[in-house]
Amino acid sequence: MAHLHKKIKKDHTYYYIRESQRIKGRPTIVNQVYLGTADKVQSLLDFPEGSLPEGFSPKEYGSVFLINELDQDIDLAALIDELLPPGKKIRGPSLGEIIFYAAMNRAIAPTSKRKLAAWYEQTDIQRIRPVRLVSLSSQNFWNHWDRVRTPELEKIKNRFFKKIFSLTDPADNEHLLLEASLLFPAAANGTGGRSSGSSTRSAKPPRRGVKVALLTNQKGIPVYYQAYEDDEPVSKYFDQILSTLLGKVVTLGGTYRDLTILMGLGLNSTALREKIVGHEQVHYLAAVPPDASPELMALPLSRYQVLTCRHNQRLQARGESHYSIRVAGPRQTADGQEVILFDPALFKRARRELRDKVQKLRQDLLVWQRELRQQPEDQFAAEIRSRFANRCRDLGLAPEVMDLTCTRENGKNSVQPRLNRRACTDLLKRMGKIVIQTDRRDWSPEAYCDLAVERGLLGDSPNRPPTIFQSALTPQYHWTDTKIPIHVFVCMAALTYLCFLNSRLVDAGLLISAKEAMEEMRALKTAIFLLSEDTKPLRLFEEPSDLQMQIIDALGYEMEEGRLVPQQSESEAQ
Repeated sequence: MAHLHKKIKKDHTYYYIRESQRIKGRPTIVNQVYLGTADKVQSLLDFPEGSLPEGFSPKEYGSVFLINELDQDIDLAALIDELLPPGKKIRGPSLGEIIFYAAMNRAIAPTSKRKLAAWYEQTDIQRIRPVRLVSLSSQNFWNHWDRVRTPELEKIKNRFFKKIFSLTDPADNEHLLLEASLLFPAAANGTGGRSSGSSTRSAKPPRRGVKVALLTNQKGIPVYYQAYEDDEPVSKYFDQILSTLLGKVVTLGGTYRDLTILMGLGLNSTALREKIVGHEQVHYLAAVPPDASPELMALPLSRYQVLTCRHNQRLQARGESHYSIRVAGPRQTADGQEVILFDPALFKRARRELRDKVQKLRQDLLVWQRELRQQPEDQFAAEIRSRFANRCRDLGLAPEVMDLTCTRENGKNSVQPRLNRRACTDLLKRMGKIVIQTDRRDWSPEAYCDLAVERGLLGDSPNRPPTIFQSALTPQYHWTDTKIPIHVFVCMAALTYLCFLNSRLVDAGLLISAKEAMEEMRALKTAIFLLSEDTKPLRLFEEPSDLQMQIIDALGYEMEEGRLVPQQSESEAQ
């Protein structure tokens, strides 16, 4: 609630707008805005009739509203507090509330715990979920998180995902998906966001990175996860991870028919496939380099067709249909089937990178020529070719990309590079192409290609932002091993909110992703307005955009007299 507050300083009267909320049953001032003298306040009331005056203290509302609404059915804080109830002397947020505030920030705009209170101060959290911002200090987080050891964390995970199973349709859980290589990297520079002089303790990074094996249902909703060490190959922990995850599904009350393991580019899919053999009801979907299927590679681009997927629909809506991913196939194999995809945006970037690398090689050859031109001809040629091979390896190119001719004139050595057109043509033919292989014959090529694109199996592309699964664990600001497990759970909770949001957007027919919707809703703000001398200051919504209204509608809400209220069914409206 907002009201005008008067202060007298040195016989002068100044006015402020104060907002108060009840926090833990006590009235608390949560925001104060300076207005000025009485004349200044009077001038603020002079605005054209039928329009709104200038607003004060705008606060980000839409994003925190989304996460809080998605949490209504889950109630993360209550799930945790039932296991680890707060002590009698705890006056601030409980452990469950602390974890929820961290998960909300992680889902919207991840910051370090030191900056969390300042970030929440820019939001309208006090109208949605009041909290004393001073209690969101990094020290308070560590004090609460120290209560969560490995046994407690396992109980929290079990309760959380048991609740998730109860909120999902059993039909969506029949075909489970496993991402086995989500990377949780070590803190940047070994400090995890800490300044070098902020502590006398040596800021040691985690001894190793951590990967997360994430189990989701068909709609992408996480149903469990398992962390393992990053310095070991996935195949080493495969049997253990598979047994743990599928065992948890049954223990938590879920049922499933089969599991499909998703393998992105860069993952050693061969070793994993060998592990899959012998496991009943376990399948794979793998993205591999185009050389894995010479038959599909030989097909001309004229045989490719535009893939039916949400990514291409988004491009068409933006007028960028020329960047649509194309597909050729399927081709039946001994294990199942495979198709080949062509991403024009990826091809364009790879071709530009090839041009830049070739230019870099030419510049390096000129520098080496000046350095070595006085050497004997044989030594000059050997040294040039050795350096050239090493630089090609660093750049990820085959040395055959250029033909080098070393000559000697007037006692000076020189090298003449010539682009190998045939080698470059072979490189261009492979650029932008990715083969998708699966042992599932019951899935259509459109279905598993759409899944591969949406789950980021094709790798990075200029017009394809990282998926919410790829970006779930980054950036991270923790440098102590003991804090990483609970932080991973916070990331998984935030990911769950985003996946539920993504599911609602899909059901509503919206083509934007959950991350894009979150960014759009961050622009939906509230502000304090002085409407007249006779009324108190009011915090109202600024004018929402059409897209924001579509997102609000997808969550079952509508705007009514400057407030977000649940939509009424036809029977309730009557």
